[in-house]
Amino acid sequence: MKKLFAILTLVLGMGTAAFAQSGTTQSPSSSVKFDAVTYNFGELAYNSPVIHSFKFTNMSVAPVAIKDVGTSCGCTTPSYSKEPVAPGKTGEVTAKYDSSRIGSFNKTLTVSINDEQIKLTITGTIKEPNSTTPPPAGK
Repeated sequence: MKKLFAILTLVLGMGTAAFAQSGTTQSPSSSVKFDAVTYNFGELAYNSPVIHSFKFTNMSVAPVAIKDVGTSCGCTTPSYSKEPVAPGKTGEVTAKYDSSRIGSFNKTLTVSINDEQIKLTITGTIKEPNSTTPPPAGK
């Protein structure tokens, strides 16, 4: 009996560790499945459009509704499917980042769907603008 308990503990522990390393914040029993929970824009030009849509599928037997999407800072603006998403159908959460801020960014969106929260992450780097015009005379 002790051996069986030890084996079960080991197997469950390995499964938890594998899930923790997968990079997702969705639980295996989630009512929705996102195609991806992270998106890296790479290097982007200053003041260029920085928008990504995270698509999800309702995996449950009942409609799901996004209650809210919070962001880690005011530089990220979310939008999302407002109507309930029927079983087997898809919805989306869109993140728009303010690219007038130079440097690397790593921002999260916290999606509240029914009784669960799922974290989505966007990352990238905004490059400094290229100056093609000479500075004003005398400076």
